[in-house]
Amino acid sequence: MPKIDYQMTGRWLIAGWLAAIALFRGAPSVDLDISRLFWRAGAGFTVVGNPLWEFLRQRLWDAALVLLLVAVIALIRALISGRAVLGIPARVWGFVVALYVLAPGIVVNLWLKSSSGRARPATVQEFGGTKLFTPAGQFTDQCAHNCSFVSGEVSAAVALGIALWLAAALWTKLETWQRSYLRVTGLFIPGFVIVQRVVTGRHFPSDAVFAALITLTIAWALHAVFSGRLPGPLARLGRVPGRRG
Repeated sequence: MPKIDYQMTGRWLIAGWLAAIALFRGAPSVDLDISRLFWRAGAGFTVVGNPLWEFLRQRLWDAALVLLLVAVIALIRALISGRAVLGIPARVWGFVVALYVLAPGIVVNLWLKSSSGRARPATVQEFGGTKLFTPAGQFTDQCAHNCSFVSGEVSAAVALGIALWLAAALWTKLETWQRSYLRVTGLFIPGFVIVQRVVTGRHFPSDAVFAALITLTIAWALHAVFSGRLPGPLARLGRVPGRRG
């Protein structure tokens, strides 16, 4: 696993969480104010029908699913052969699989989206719907399933971006411009998905921000696990068999 400064990244994550909580819990109307910029009375969230935006959104979602499938297959192959696959060791493939399963899979989709009860922007009374607006992080009964808090697609997009940054760090044969391209793409994908989900009225800004923070925090913790940086017996959690992984 590429080395990171755990203390520095941890501080940045804490700062991000505190800022997000202070903003969206301290001033819940910020969600409505930002979403209102993309809503028109009588027309709703007009960008939702834009075919280009929807095409890009679907292709990025497909890319996230394909990456997960590739990571699972590569992990199995690396474990069996004891060798790196596509120049990436087994523990990195394990990290990617674990990140997808835990962040967009279990925490976001299975838990938060299924139990938060937060209605999506396009369905609340402020934007012509019938549901009540709920501040971020407050569980309610305005949605039965696949709810607004938090965004599953943003979580998956952030996981995809992290995977691209790992590839840029580990593929040593890449030219400098290719490495930069991967990193820029890794930033563009979650950025685009965040904007797309907000301007189409599918998610409030807080849904996107907290989804990104959740995914980044889980990635930070998993990096410590798969790097063997945890103390004592816990360090063995991230050890994946294999001569190079």
